[in-house]
Amino acid sequence: MTLSRARQSLKGFIKQEQVIFQSLSIPTPWESTLWSVQHWLPQRLKQQTITFETHRQSLEKNGYSVPPKAALPSDFQDFCKALIVYLQRTRSLKFSMVAAYNIAVRRLYNPLFERRVSDPTQLTRGDFDRVVEFLRGSGYKNLYDAISHLQVIADTIDKLQLTDTAIHFTHDAKPEKSRHEFISLHDPDRAVKQRKSDERLPSREAMEAYAICSNNPLSDGEEILLRVIDLLIATGQRGNEVSVIPYDCWVERPIKGTTGEVVVDAHGKPLVECGIRYFAEKQFQSRVHWLAESDIPLARRAVERLKTLTNEQREIAAWQELHPGRIWSYPPQSVISDAKVLDWLGFSEARSASRNLYLFLTRNGVHPFDDEPDEKQGRSLKRRYVAGEIERLIVPRIRGHAALTENVGGQVRIVLRTSETLAIAFDGQFRFGGREANVFRAVPRRVTLGDINHALGDDEKYTSIFSRRSLTESDGTPIRLTSHQPRHWRNTIYHLTGMSDVQQALALGRKRLDQNVYYQHTSIEENTAAHHEFLAFNSYHERLDFLHTAIRDKRIHGALTDSYHALLSDKGTTTAEAFLTVHATALHVTPFGGCIHDFSQAPCPKHLQCWNGCSHLHLMGTPSERVNLEEQAKNLTKAISIMRDAGTGEAGSDVWLADQEDKLNNLKSVLARDTSGGVQRVFPNGRPITVADSDKRHSSVSDD
Repeated sequence: MTLSRARQSLKGFIKQEQVIFQSLSIPTPWESTLWSVQHWLPQRLKQQTITFETHRQSLEKNGYSVPPKAALPSDFQDFCKALIVYLQRTRSLKFSMVAAYNIAVRRLYNPLFERRVSDPTQLTRGDFDRVVEFLRGSGYKNLYDAISHLQVIADTIDKLQLTDTAIHFTHDAKPEKSRHEFISLHDPDRAVKQRKSDERLPSREAMEAYAICSNNPLSDGEEILLRVIDLLIATGQRGNEVSVIPYDCWVERPIKGTTGEVVVDAHGKPLVECGIRYFAEKQFQSRVHWLAESDIPLARRAVERLKTLTNEQREIAAWQELHPGRIWSYPPQSVISDAKVLDWLGFSEARSASRNLYLFLTRNGVHPFDDEPDEKQGRSLKRRYVAGEIERLIVPRIRGHAALTENVGGQVRIVLRTSETLAIAFDGQFRFGGREANVFRAVPRRVTLGDINHALGDDEKYTSIFSRRSLTESDGTPIRLTSHQPRHWRNTIYHLTGMSDVQQALALGRKRLDQNVYYQHTSIEENTAAHHEFLAFNSYHERLDFLHTAIRDKRIHGALTDSYHALLSDKGTTTAEAFLTVHATALHVTPFGGCIHDFSQAPCPKHLQCWNGCSHLHLMGTPSERVNLEEQAKNLTKAISIMRDAGTGEAGSDVWLADQEDKLNNLKSVLARDTSGGVQRVFPNGRPITVADSDKRHSSVSDD
């Protein structure tokens, strides 16, 4: 029987990717339903595997057929494996994206299961739409990302001709947040929206509570975590970056002037700047975060105390790194007492510690060296154990002391070992809710993101640094922070103090400037205040001088600046300066920058322009809409009255009055009709206020 074209293409595709798979650093065979990928796709999280079982999450409760919890059928499984190997190598994907595409492919099996088939060549556009329908119906949070992954998969299938019928999948999903969310001053839901934005920032009460904790640690174990969190606050770095800061992180260098000379203070002492060396989580590389002067004391204390608090952990880790497969210096064949074992594997409840050790070891297959009478088994006795048997049990927990690894040409290279990492502790050293003596000195390890978040109270199952001191928010609720909130907090401070987007991105180790806005949680009032404080003028002439100078120096950007410099180049200084005198006559501070519209000549071309007869404007027919329209009409009437009284004789006041009166008449005509009849167009015979660029009249001195 001749295979179909799609079946032949799929068979060749799978065979090709199987050959490539053999060259990858994956110890598990192709046929396995659980690939171990820590060497192929090294990353900092605990998850080190990719599964090829059915994806059943939320199917049943949303009314969809649920495949059994089992491995994917072999034909679809091979398709899934080949596809993620192909996408990884052609798109240079990291672990998280490979896992995301793997989930997307596994989701595509569900509509095939509903049709009682498993052959991937029978996938159709309808199957992709069915998955999208499920994602929308189940309220999936990252909808745009999930559908975008399906788009890539569909395009790949069509490109390689892997199905009998081309998929031609397209979608209309929009990014969840394509831009910074603007909250209008006149938005009736402004307070709610502002609060949701503020939730990304720690509250004042939380920061004050943290200061109390930071300055009053209750134990060495807690202080290790507190000093790591200090570094989060001082640097604004990501949690995974702070957890793998190297031991020799502190950097100092003299501050030099523009000509290279060392800058000194009033006493002739050289001024130095301080920084912390770290490994950036994204675009992996070693960098230095240079500290502001106010952050240096907090960061310096954190680094120095971490070095002091982790001396013993570091010594043990260094010995274990020099002796792979060993946890202590006892010869593997030696027999040691349980008292010596308890020095390395601590258990709480001093009277029962020996018994708890016995129960832990026997549950894990390590039995006492001496035989015990049946009637005494489990009781508190003086037992002895073979050192090598305990060693074999504990060694896997150490994971080779590879605290930070890097994939270089398919080979895993250890960048930092445990002893070389600043923030390390003994396993069990962060138990604050009981069993605090259950500390395994035999297992030194680096501090993890989970340790930090548990200490900050993100998971109610764990005792936090706040709950153990009975510190709460102002309303009495528990303080719950995450390791990422200090990053939002610091970026917001940078924004409020006037740092440019480039400076913010550099300070926070960010490659893309467009990510800044998602960390700038400032209100319109705060943004405006920041601009006003930056642009404080004593007179109208001082304001104009600032505008003209900034245009000449290209510190202000826009059509005016472009036109000025074009005229300067083509016509000379006299013409360019004349243009500046005529056209650059005003500067107003807004939350979004400077506005140069001259309001003495004409009203704002944007303000309430919908009410100048725009054909796009529609009424929704809601009660709150009518209330808002009545309020707007009232405000306009008041403004017109003020203009008539105060604007008499002023140049341009007649233009203002005519514009506002036209808007008010249009508003009143709408209020005179029934607005509760559902959606209706306000101006059926109106004109579109937004004019196509091709229909716009352009400036005679600018191409804009």
